[in-house]
Amino acid sequence: MAGAAAAERRVIRVLLVEDEEIHRFLARALLRDAGGVELSEAWNGAEAVRRVREGGAYDLILTDRQMPVMDGHEATRQIRALGVTTPIVGLSSDSLAADADAFIKAGADHFTPKPLSKEKLDNILAKFNLA
Repeated sequence: MAGAAAAERRVIRVLLVEDEEIHRFLARALLRDAGGVELSEAWNGAEAVRRVREGGAYDLILTDRQMPVMDGHEATRQIRALGVTTPIVGLSSDSLAADADAFIKAGADHFTPKPLSKEKLDNILAKFNLA
């Protein structure tokens, strides 16, 4: 039965929008350990918007706040303006209530402070019925 359950588990398509290599490395490891994840990466918000605009379909978008070219808030606003309803989770090393509020006002569904951990990722996946 365990094999059948694993075979039935669908692939979760995740777009990680992050400019810092250490945070990408950590997220890659956590998502790989979660299993069943197809990961795409964008180095900044503009690249993320381009990927979504060009037809990238994702089950979850994890985005940093502060990045070169376009930050996570603006990327979230532009992705929402495209009519995309995919869950977007804002990530930031700044964990003040104002940081979370700014992401939510931009259109994100959730916010979690960095660093990403197994527990935080598990909570995110469960919150959006992806686990």
